[in-house]
Amino acid sequence: MRRILVLQCEQEISSFNPVPTEYESFSIAMGEALIEANRQADTCVRGALDVLGARSDVTVVPVYGAKAPSGGVLRADAFRRIKGDLLAALREHAQGADGLYFSLHGAMGAEGELDPEGHLLEAARGILGPDVPIVTSLDLHGILTARMLRNMTATAVYHTYPHEDFIDTGARAARLLLRIIDTGARPVMARVKVPALVRGPELFTKSGCYGEIIRNAKRLEANVALAAAMLIGNPFTDVPELCSQSLVITDGDVDAAKREALAMAVGFWRQRERMRAPLVSLDGAIEAAKTATAPVTFTDAADAPSSGASGDSNAILKGLLQRGYPGRVLMPIVDAPAVERAHAAGVGARLQLAIGGSLDPERFPPLPVEVRVAMLGEGRWRHEVNGLMANAGRTAVLEADNITLIVISRPVHLMDRGVFLAHGHDPRDFDLIVIKSPGAYSRFFTFAEENFVVDVPGATSANLPLLGHKVCARPMFPLDPDVVFEPEVEVYPA
Repeated sequence: MRRILVLQCEQEISSFNPVPTEYESFSIAMGEALIEANRQADTCVRGALDVLGARSDVTVVPVYGAKAPSGGVLRADAFRRIKGDLLAALREHAQGADGLYFSLHGAMGAEGELDPEGHLLEAARGILGPDVPIVTSLDLHGILTARMLRNMTATAVYHTYPHEDFIDTGARAARLLLRIIDTGARPVMARVKVPALVRGPELFTKSGCYGEIIRNAKRLEANVALAAAMLIGNPFTDVPELCSQSLVITDGDVDAAKREALAMAVGFWRQRERMRAPLVSLDGAIEAAKTATAPVTFTDAADAPSSGASGDSNAILKGLLQRGYPGRVLMPIVDAPAVERAHAAGVGARLQLAIGGSLDPERFPPLPVEVRVAMLGEGRWRHEVNGLMANAGRTAVLEADNITLIVISRPVHLMDRGVFLAHGHDPRDFDLIVIKSPGAYSRFFTFAEENFVVDVPGATSANLPLLGHKVCARPMFPLDPDVVFEPEVEVYPA
C-alpha cells in the first residue's frame, strides 16, 4: 500500500491592508475532519482526495489543514501556532510515508516571515527526508520562491482566472505525485522570473491574452511536460521575490524544460502593456451610469476582500451621494460597529451612522449617512463560487434612500452574488451594483449592460504604482519606468 499524507495551509494577503490576520481567522481541520471539510467543496484538497481515494493501493492520511480568507499580514504568533501544530501533526504521521500532497496558495505573508510557504516546505522536507516526494498545488497568483522550489518535488498550478479549476488542480497534483511514486519519474523544474506585475481584464483566461499563454502551458502538459504554468504573483503581497514567472516541469529533460520556460516568459513580457487594468474615474463612471438603460456594475477591485483588502471602503458610496446618482444601488461593505448599532436599534429604526472606514479609517474616513434598518442577519451563506460557507459575522441591510447597503461584520470573499441573495436582494433588480471582486463580473454579473472598473483607493488597487511597494525587487513593471528584462533560467534541483 502507498501511504500518502495530505496537508493544507492556504491564505492570500495584501501587505497594504493595515489589519493583520489573526489565528481565529483560520478554519482548522485535522485527521478525518480535513476530509469532511472538503468532501463536497470546490477545493484543491477535494480534487486530490478524489484521485487518491480512487486507488485501492493508496492509504490517504489526512494530517492537518488550515485555511483563511484573504486579509492583512498574518500575525507572528498566529503563524507560529499554525506552523507548530502542522509540523507536530506531520511528525506524528511521517513514518513510512511514500509521498506528501500539500495544498498551498503561494501568497501568504507573516510578520517576521515573508515566505511562510517556503518555511513550511523546508520544515516538511526536514521531517520527511530527501527521498519522499512532495507535490504542491498553487494559485497562479502564488509567489513561487527559491526556498519553495528547493524543497518541493513538483507542483500543479491553477489554469483559470477567475478561478474555476480548484478540483482539477488538486487532481493534477495528485496524479503527478502518483506518477512520481509509481513510475520513478524524476521532475526537473525550470523557471524564469519576469519583472512584471499585472492586473486587469486581459488576465481573464477565457477572453484575455493571458489565456493564450495558459493554453500553451496546457499544451505543454499534454505533450512534453509533467506540469507547466505562468504564475503572475499577487501584486499586493509585497515580499522580496514578488514577480511573475514561468515554470515548466519535465521528466528529466532539462533542455526542454529550460527552452519552454524561456519561451513562455519572453512571450509574457511582450504582452505586459496589454495586461494593465483600464481604470475609469469614479466621476466618469457615475455620469455614464446615469444614462444607462440597463443595470451596470462598478467593480471596486481596490477593496476586494478576496484579494486581501479590508472591505470597508466607502469611496464609491461617497461619490454616489455627492453626485446625486438617482438609480437604485446595491452594494456590500464591512462595518462591524454599524452592524452592532443596527442590531441594537432593531428593524425599522432610523439612524445616523458613520459608514465605512471601520478597519482602514486613514484611507476611508467614516462617512455620515442617515439610514433605515431594513433587515438583520447572522452572516452565514454558501458561496456560489466554491460551495463553501461564508461566515461574515452579524449583518444588517441598511437603506439610505435609493442606496441599499449590505453591511457585514468581517471581510469574507465577495466573489459572487451570495452576499446579496442571502439578504433577500437579487442584483438584477437594481440599476447599479457594486462588486468588491476583480473577477466576479465575468462569472455572475454578465446581465449588466456595462462594467466599470473604477479607480478608487484601496489595499488591492489595480493602480499598482500608487500602492507603495517597499520590499519587492526593483525595477519592476509598472512600478518603475524603462524596466529591462534579461531572462535567466533557473533549474531545480540544481
